[in-house]
Amino acid sequence: MNLLCDIESPGFPNDYLVTRIKGRRAALIAKWKAVRKQGLAPGTSDERIWEALLNEFEWLYLQMNRTLRECFASVFVLLELKTIVLCLRNKEAGRVTEIDTLLTHTLLADPLRQVLRDQPDVRSSISTLIETMSGALPSLREVATAYTDHGLRGFEDSLMRGYLEHTARTQLHPFIQQFLRAFVDLRNVMILYKQLRWGVEDAGAFIEGGTFEVSRLVQLLASKEPNSWQKLAKEATALKVVPAAASEGALETVLLTSLTQRLRQIGCQKDGVGLILDYIWRIYVHARNLAVLYHAPDLGEATLERELIA
Repeated sequence: MNLLCDIESPGFPNDYLVTRIKGRRAALIAKWKAVRKQGLAPGTSDERIWEALLNEFEWLYLQMNRTLRECFASVFVLLELKTIVLCLRNKEAGRVTEIDTLLTHTLLADPLRQVLRDQPDVRSSISTLIETMSGALPSLREVATAYTDHGLRGFEDSLMRGYLEHTARTQLHPFIQQFLRAFVDLRNVMILYKQLRWGVEDAGAFIEGGTFEVSRLVQLLASKEPNSWQKLAKEATALKVVPAAASEGALETVLLTSLTQRLRQIGCQKDGVGLILDYIWRIYVHARNLAVLYHAPDLGEATLERELIA
């Protein structure tokens, strides 16, 4: 099955969409400046932040012609995995209204929406999701075990790993392929960093499909050298010096900021695909930064700047 909803509308020519995106990109930048000056709007929550992201994704998807929708399907699915996880978290907490809110603008296909809305609990939802998605993603069978062993966080990690490894075997536009490979690299650096820091050795957590061979990551993990992740981080970011990681969040911010800068360079290419990809990532970064402000309102300005993606 197609994991995203099918749209009958033919959409618009690429040049028209690129022009519209440039205007909305300027508006997004202005919105972020206003938030930093005035603070978050009353009633802000994780669900409201993600709902706004989904609303913009829905607008973008509807504007795209069929060729562009197919081109960007893997990117939209990747980011919509969080919608699935947020719905399951709200189901676990009994917040039915929040699930309905999240599913109002999601691009997920109707059968997936139905599972997230109608199944009575998290376990049955995950079981039915795996069955529903198995045609498109046959590698997701281990996800159910991940939930049993490690709860929703384990489910999220396993779902993401399974999907990224699936896309690594798919023929994609070169810019999107570069983005996904870089995304895998950054996640693998974080996995190595956390396992070395906490003395955990789980080689199966590494993700195939990046530029780093998994065998190399396994060797670095087995070495138990606490700072062996730094060389990989330098390669992934092209930075000569990676700032010392005061926390997992601070390191992740450095890695994501480097990816953001790389996508901005791609966005300057004449190919409209690069600009659209950059805009999709900007929407995600905006939402993530809002979430940082929401969850850490009392952080000092210097600390906060280390947690925000530039």
